[in-house]
Amino acid sequence: MAINLVTNQNQWDSFIDDSPHGLLYHKWDFLKLVEKYTGYEFWSYGIYKGERLLCVIPLFYKKIIGVKLLFSPPPQSGIPYLGPVMEKNYESMKQDKKETYVNLVVQEINAELNKIAPNYFSVILVPGFLDIRPFQWQKYQVHPSYTYTFNLKPKLEDIWESFTTLGRQNIRKGENLKCQMVRCDDTSILTDFLTERYDEQGLNHAVDPAYLKEALKTYPENLILNCLYDNDELIGATLNQAYNRYIAWMGLPKPKDKKYTYANEFMIWQLIQQAKSLGFAKFEISGANKQSLCRYRSKFNPQLEMYFTISKKDTFGKMAEAFYFNFVKKF
Repeated sequence: MAINLVTNQNQWDSFIDDSPHGLLYHKWDFLKLVEKYTGYEFWSYGIYKGERLLCVIPLFYKKIIGVKLLFSPPPQSGIPYLGPVMEKNYESMKQDKKETYVNLVVQEINAELNKIAPNYFSVILVPGFLDIRPFQWQKYQVHPSYTYTFNLKPKLEDIWESFTTLGRQNIRKGENLKCQMVRCDDTSILTDFLTERYDEQGLNHAVDPAYLKEALKTYPENLILNCLYDNDELIGATLNQAYNRYIAWMGLPKPKDKKYTYANEFMIWQLIQQAKSLGFAKFEISGANKQSLCRYRSKFNPQLEMYFTISKKDTFGKMAEAFYFNFVKKF
């Protein structure tokens, strides 16, 4: 086994396309956009056995006032998960081979990190990457988180019937508003909504509108911006990742006007139908970690899916983390 930088974009993207764990955020051009708009340097690591590429892991590096930071994904990218992607045959391996494989991958990553010696290291793994034991054995901190997913293989009427009675009632109330969800291409609509919503919570929504605009232009088939209108009045917006799984990625801010209380329930049901019509087997609403959101989203009867954050930080890294959460993320 050996870890080296992958320099061939086609090799990288083909690997992501073939793996069931790859997301659009893992694609080369998307990662280069993240590098451009966050100011973190993109390092395209691959783990090899001979000439065979077994795993890729995009890492982002920045040195601030002498503190070395290494992320996947980096702050202010808006990306929910990134981290390593295993080869396409990983899931079909027998358990002993899987464990040997993931142990070797983590050993190579750990050896490279020992050379880089970051003060702060953090990786958010994709949902479904559950064997985090090798990271624990290497003394990494492990933090579990959750997201909601929907199986889109059943018929639409069966998905509808699986919702709670209250959930169906709320969707019908949303339908009675006579709203329409349409595809649009002006990302400033979304970022304006999100900035306003974050301001209300005393948080800084730092995702650059130009970054989302260029991402949408780069991947017009895989990023879908939906806007919700009542006649000419804009009510809401959501940006969705349509690659491997359909993810309601960014948006769905709560409408201010109380008459649109049920607009988001209506919009989620529209997104589920859109994802199924596009042939996706799974739909995801990113994030199931806030109690208030869980009470709202559980009415749709989603499945709970787990993902992990892996981290290591020394004293300087802890100080940098405290500064970020107290002075950067918050105003």
